[in-house]
Amino acid sequence: MIDDETIIRRIASAVIEEDRAQHLRCQRGEHDMLATASPGVVVCRLCRTLGVCLWCGLTLPSGACVVVCSRHVGAVRWQARHPRTEAQPIQQSHQQRSEP
Repeated sequence: MIDDETIIRRIASAVIEEDRAQHLRCQRGEHDMLATASPGVVVCRLCRTLGVCLWCGLTLPSGACVVVCSRHVGAVRWQARHPRTEAQPIQQSHQQRSEP
């Protein structure tokens, strides 16, 4: 039977390994951005890099990177899977009148 101390060590080891892996991703610019209490502002959970969510409509603060916050990441993934369709011209059912 596994004791509580062994379980805690395994969990701590897993967290440390995940943080190491995320640190490498942060070095490549692949931050784990989380939404903050400030609307549109996001922060990396590990390296604390600040960014903004373009869907929230804020301007980019100096030194921040452009990312998507956790609230909008699902919408971005959906958009990536569904290509845009071209707008079709509206067919007018009435004859256009010419002005004199």
